[in-house]
Amino acid sequence: MEASHPHACPSCSAPAQRSQRWCLECGTELQQSRRGGLRPAVGIATTLAVLVGAASAGGYSLLASDRQPPPPPLTVASAPPPATTPAPATQEPSTSTYDSTPTYPLPSYSSSTTGSNYGGSTYTTSTTPNGGAGDGGTGGGAHTGGTGTGAGTAGQNGGGTTTTPPPPPRNVITNVALGAVAVVYAPYTPGDVDLGDASRVADDSTKTVWKTPAVADPTVAPQAGVYIDLASRETIRRLVLKTPTPGMSFEVYGAVKGPPAQITDAGWDHIATHADARARTSIDMPDTAYRYVLVWVTGLPPDATRAAISELALLSLQPE
Repeated sequence: MEASHPHACPSCSAPAQRSQRWCLECGTELQQSRRGGLRPAVGIATTLAVLVGAASAGGYSLLASDRQPPPPPLTVASAPPPATTPAPATQEPSTSTYDSTPTYPLPSYSSSTTGSNYGGSTYTTSTTPNGGAGDGGTGGGAHTGGTGTGAGTAGQNGGGTTTTPPPPPRNVITNVALGAVAVVYAPYTPGDVDLGDASRVADDSTKTVWKTPAVADPTVAPQAGVYIDLASRETIRRLVLKTPTPGMSFEVYGAVKGPPAQITDAGWDHIATHADARARTSIDMPDTAYRYVLVWVTGLPPDATRAAISELALLSLQPE
């Protein structure tokens, strides 16, 4: 049975709308009009034309710039490095020996166990392996495997012991009469006359005095004096006499040995003569070393029968 309607189902001839795709009676697919079927073809053609134009434009750009298209990225899988086990640490074997071969010629020297340095200082030798520093004197030089002795500056190849010598002693003015022996010198006086205690002139006190023997005639010289025995020769810089009887006269003598028996003996060196002494009298002494220094009284004070000496100082430069 043919379809009587241009838009009828070809199977059951049921009427259908132009835009209807399926038959409402039998479910047969209805044929669409040709105009509607060209739309998808036109869309596909348009899309192809756009893609071809884009490809042509890209190819032209590459040809114009004379470039090759970059290759696609290449991904290479790398295997992880094999794990390594560190080698166990090795320890150097310990040894108690040392290399005694010197690295340079050793200096010649003489060894000594004990020596003396300035002012009585002592030094000792020492042996030190492998570059030990030798002690000695002002500083022993160091060397490899050697023994440093003797005086010298500090070692250039290693610090030695540096010893500073003690400073020289300092000299001071000292009264050497203190502690010395004071003796009455009266070779012309009879033995039964009291000569007094001469030690009072060297006791560092002006309250004690020594007096000459009494005389009947004041115009006669006392013929007596006091000498200081220093036990050894000393160079005296100055003699200082203190007296409670000013106006007395005296002479100063010095002797190297003796003492001489007479005041006129050649063993006495006459040093000075002083008249009218004051309470304190100072006399410069010559640069000569004497063991005996004598004060010989030659005249009494006016209207006096005796002369007295309270202190007799002998000033010398002595180590402190």
